[in-house]
Parts: sequence; structure tokens; C-alpha cells
Amino acid sequence: MTERTREKKNREKQEFWSSHIESWKGSGLKQAEYCRQNNLIRYRFTYWKCKLHKKIEPLAFVQIPCNTIRSQINLNNQASLKLNIGGTYQIEIGDGFSPDTLSILVRTLGSI
Repeated sequence: MTERTREKKNREKQEFWSSHIESWKGSGLKQAEYCRQNNLIRYRFTYWKCKLHKKIEPLAFVQIPCNTIRSQINLNNQASLKLNIGGTYQIEIGDGFSPDTLSILVRTLGSI
């Protein structure tokens, strides 16, 4: 199979699944029911939904109010805790960091 043929097949698959995903979003049906009604394999639907979502959705940043953080900045190089979350986020927490602010930050990251 030539590279051009492979690219065309990939484009056709992407268009096929993109069309079904958009139809599903507007259908009001649960994913499993939509797949049953359209003779689609559910795990393939999920695979393409995730794959296309990653391509289409731009990276989003969450704004954290500066006045909440500014008062907590560790200027004396005191001991700190670094959190690495799934290789995606890194958070450094200095002494005196507000537990409420940390809780809000973790909930915000969890909703992304």
C-alpha cells in the first residue's frame, strides 16, 4: 500500500468517526445505545472519540487569581513539596501554603 493510499484511508476513517461522534453528541443517546443503533463497535467508537478529542481540543489554561498565590510565595527558599501529577502537572508547595488553595487547585486540575 502506498503512503498516499494509507493517508487517504486514514482521512476516510477520521471523517467516518468524526461524523458519527458529532451525530452521537446531538442524539441525546448514551454512547452504548448509539453504537447499538448504528452497528458500531463501542470500543472503537471510544478510541476514535478520544483520538479526535485530543486533535481538536486546544490546550486550555486555568486562571488562578494572583492575589491568592502572591501572599503564599516562598521567598526564603524554605523547604517545599513538589507534586508531579501524571507527568502533566508539577506543583511546588512552600511552607505556609493554604490548604484551601491547594484543595481548589487539585479540584480544578481534576476537572480538566
